[in-house]
Amino acid sequence: MSIQDIWNNYSGIVAIFGYLLVLIIIMSFRKGKDNAVVEDNTVKEDLPLDINDEDATIACLIASIDYRNECHEDIRIKSVRKVG
Repeated sequence: MSIQDIWNNYSGIVAIFGYLLVLIIIMSFRKGKDNAVVEDNTVKEDLPLDINDEDATIACLIASIDYRNECHEDIRIKSVRKVG
């Protein structure tokens, strides 16, 4: 059996494996881009909250309590700001 006979008999199988290899490589690069998390931390107005505003203070406390109950972790509030 010569190389020419092997190529003629198995060229379809080689083509399928080559196509699958290229497809797997393309999908691995594409999967990395789809799973990337894009965080947009831009805020139109970055105003600090007034410490004497009772409603804002209560809202911060309630938000921190809800987050603690949801995540079951020890949390600390580092900063608070009014968004839009």
